[in-house]
Amino acid sequence: MVTHWISWRIIREIMRDRRTLAFFFLVPLLVMSLIYYALQEDETARLGVVSRGVMRLFEADLMMTLEEEDIELVSLDIPDEEVDPELLEKLIWAELRDGHAEGILFLGEQLLEERFDGKRGRIDFYLEGSRPTLTASVVESVASAMDDLAASLPVVIDSSCSAFCANSVNIKPLDLEEHFLYGSEDYRLIDFFLPVFPPFFVFFFTFLITTITFQRERLRGTLERLLIAPVSFAQIVMGYIGGFIIFSGCQAVIILTFILTLMSFKITLSQVGAITILTLLMLLISLVLGLLASFLAANEFQAVQFIPLVILPQIFLSDMIWSIDSFPVFFQWISLALPLTHANVAMRNVLLKQQNLWDSWPQLLTLSGFFLGILLFLVLVSSRQQNSA
Repeated sequence: MVTHWISWRIIREIMRDRRTLAFFFLVPLLVMSLIYYALQEDETARLGVVSRGVMRLFEADLMMTLEEEDIELVSLDIPDEEVDPELLEKLIWAELRDGHAEGILFLGEQLLEERFDGKRGRIDFYLEGSRPTLTASVVESVASAMDDLAASLPVVIDSSCSAFCANSVNIKPLDLEEHFLYGSEDYRLIDFFLPVFPPFFVFFFTFLITTITFQRERLRGTLERLLIAPVSFAQIVMGYIGGFIIFSGCQAVIILTFILTLMSFKITLSQVGAITILTLLMLLISLVLGLLASFLAANEFQAVQFIPLVILPQIFLSDMIWSIDSFPVFFQWISLALPLTHANVAMRNVLLKQQNLWDSWPQLLTLSGFFLGILLFLVLVSSRQQNSA
């Protein structure tokens, strides 16, 4: 009977708590949906082809060969009449910089001249380079199509050439010369993920510790005693932030130092300063978000429920591991409302694309807005609850 009474009491308590019911039944559906869209298909690299002069005659055959590869052929916003080499190269770099393709193959008319002279023949291959998996995919696809292109090119055979000579005239493979917009061919897969580790781990651990610790303060009655003191709630919040930020800051330093030692490319002092600023912003956001989650929770169990609700979408929808482009538009809109999405973009811009921090001013402005918005909402919620009490 005692066992039945305890079981019935637990069931009644859970049934009365709508938030707990939602946690039991809705959160698994959300997580399984995110996993499904994350794993349902691999990322597809995009390739553009630009040809000039007589090489236009061979572009169609090359495109047919490339269509058999596991890549997506895209059209580029480059005028067909443009033939100036320097301007063409600028337009190609602009297409890669704007994210229209991961690679662009340029077939210049000098290719046939070099083949007729007995040379291998150079093809310029321009690569965006910041995502190693996509770069490797597009390079592999193009490399496998080069033999077919080389076989389709005409050759000049002298009349005195024997049959054996004719069959062996310039069968050299084409020379695929790679040019990288960001990074180099030495970029590793882990180099793509390392920049997003500092903001994520700082966000995760700070949110976790802040939520649980602040909830414990409420259960002990410390918060209630402070609220009846002659101080504003904003002062209380800033006091908690000041206390937490010392330990969270030390934790962030440890995480940053460890991650920086793992990176294979050189890091400048300006880059260290930039990622420190971004990590500090994520630290502040996670602090106020943890305080807000704990303040909205009625007990420790409800406070713990906020952890998967806040953390899991950040992992799946912030372009941390999986590209958000493969998700439905609904989830892509949600990703814009996640702080980690903007922090990841800025971190990769600084470390992988070698950009200045201020080039990521939209992300900096958004992260600052997250912090101020959550802080303001926290103060408003607390004031409303105090007035209702």
